[in-house]
Amino acid sequence: MKRIFSHICILLVALSSFIASALDIPKGTFYFNNKLTKYSTVKFVYGNYYTPESYVMTMTNEVDSLWSITIPETVTGMDCYCFVETSLADGLYNETPSNIINQIISQNGKHTTTFNIPIPEGWVFTPTGGNNWTSGIWLRLGVPLSYSGTLPVMFINTEDSIPITSRDEYIYAEYYIDNMGIEGIDNVGAADAPQLLEIRGRGNYSWEYYDKKPYRLKLDKKTALLGMKRNKHWALIANADDYLGFLRHTVGYELSRQLGLAWTPSQQPVEVVLNGDYIGLYMLTETIRVEPDRVNVLKQADYETDSTQITGGWLVEIDNYYEEEQIHTVESNGQGLFLTYKSPEYLSDEQRTYLTDLIHTVDSTIYVTDKTNNSWETYIDPDTLACFYIVQELLDDTEGFHGSCFWHKENGDSTKIMFGPVWDFGMAFIRGCTDKFIYEDTTSTQTWIGEIAKFPHFQQMVKKHWRRYVSQNYKEKTESFIDNFIDQIHQAAIYDALRWPDYGNAEIIYDRDLFKSYFNSKYNWLDEQWSVPEGDVNCDGTVTAYDVTAIYNYLLNGDDTFLITSDVNNDGDITAADITALYDILLGN
Repeated sequence: MKRIFSHICILLVALSSFIASALDIPKGTFYFNNKLTKYSTVKFVYGNYYTPESYVMTMTNEVDSLWSITIPETVTGMDCYCFVETSLADGLYNETPSNIINQIISQNGKHTTTFNIPIPEGWVFTPTGGNNWTSGIWLRLGVPLSYSGTLPVMFINTEDSIPITSRDEYIYAEYYIDNMGIEGIDNVGAADAPQLLEIRGRGNYSWEYYDKKPYRLKLDKKTALLGMKRNKHWALIANADDYLGFLRHTVGYELSRQLGLAWTPSQQPVEVVLNGDYIGLYMLTETIRVEPDRVNVLKQADYETDSTQITGGWLVEIDNYYEEEQIHTVESNGQGLFLTYKSPEYLSDEQRTYLTDLIHTVDSTIYVTDKTNNSWETYIDPDTLACFYIVQELLDDTEGFHGSCFWHKENGDSTKIMFGPVWDFGMAFIRGCTDKFIYEDTTSTQTWIGEIAKFPHFQQMVKKHWRRYVSQNYKEKTESFIDNFIDQIHQAAIYDALRWPDYGNAEIIYDRDLFKSYFNSKYNWLDEQWSVPEGDVNCDGTVTAYDVTAIYNYLLNGDDTFLITSDVNNDGDITAADITALYDILLGN
């Protein structure tokens, strides 16, 4: 019952945003599909949000759970309508629709579904579930479920309509993208002039355990898809496991961009038709590869043996799946560590030895008793790691350092491991707990990060970048980004939910608000842990003469370690005036 009432609250808020746009209920017959709801009596209620005038009309049970209603003349100036199970008599009520809804709720909590989208004459409204209050779509009578047309549609046809059954072997296919009239998005190919690609399955758990499959694409030629940069290599991410409004990966990528990681995969929502079958809403996503426009490090040759060339570039994944062709070792806390090398793809003995020795060296510098010994920073860039870590914490991603955790390293003996790019946020907010760090009380092992978090200097780096994140109002910007994204995919998400009722986000407004509540809660808790006193330039938790030294170091020799926090007087510049402002704080003024 609590969930029912929360849905009604969301529904009424949503209705309030539509009061300026009226609806027409057309003359003619339209239908309600009762297969999912199984109402014993269906009535149609419509009215104007602010006008105390609502109408109730009984619908006719036709055949096969299809209920009909015929409107003798077009009704104009309506704001909302709903299909209900109710004992209210037919006729005019001097009540607003919201009051009518409340009356229906009082009738043993019977379900209603309320809408403010245009009614096509002769079409069928299909709700997405029996307990659904706010979602559903209109479908043409007798026409199979297809795409919503509110997003670009990617049509893929495999050679001879061969099904895609392998994650290892590509099969040949053709494709084209119809932009559906959306501004800023170009068509690619056409039904009578398709482009060539190869396609295979991708993913581990998502491939094995979900019917809505993810795919890997390799185009015949580099192409800019949906406004993203030209490339051959793409992924269609299914998000079958994301019940939080398709927001987990989407927001993770946005946070990565906000915190300034070197490269973040771009994605765009797209509906997909595969061999004539509508398979739902996907995210067309750039894949992680060593390329100038993606992971920009020197591409190291496979089977390289030259000692000057095997120091980089590396692209490596900390994996949570065991495969034979990996680097297998053990972290100093006893946990197994699986490293999947992405580039180079095939290793010589010299390359394998170099990577194994590097990991052992890094591990030994992390697991030291003296946490003031920061020798691990010789091998890992602490600023990049701090930003990568903040992204994982904001989404409470308890697999952030467990699987699909990428790092890269440029060529050279003195170059460092750079964490990123971000990738998989499928476990974001999975534990429903927002008052713990991701390495605390979790069933997933978190490589290195729990131990690195014990270093005071790393905590200083985290607090420094947290202050930057907060000062740029990124939380508010993220919430606005979320709202815009949900507006963009709303209708397509409903179609996806009908296609995949076990996986979809039928109640996407509720799912969005649930995601926001988790995000805000985790943000507030992190701010309690990582906020620093006014004047704490070096982010060590106290205001001392060392903070003055940090400003001097910047002014005298350009040391910008704490550049973000050195503008004490908040005038937009770092000068001797900041030292004066800091002295005032130290003196208690």
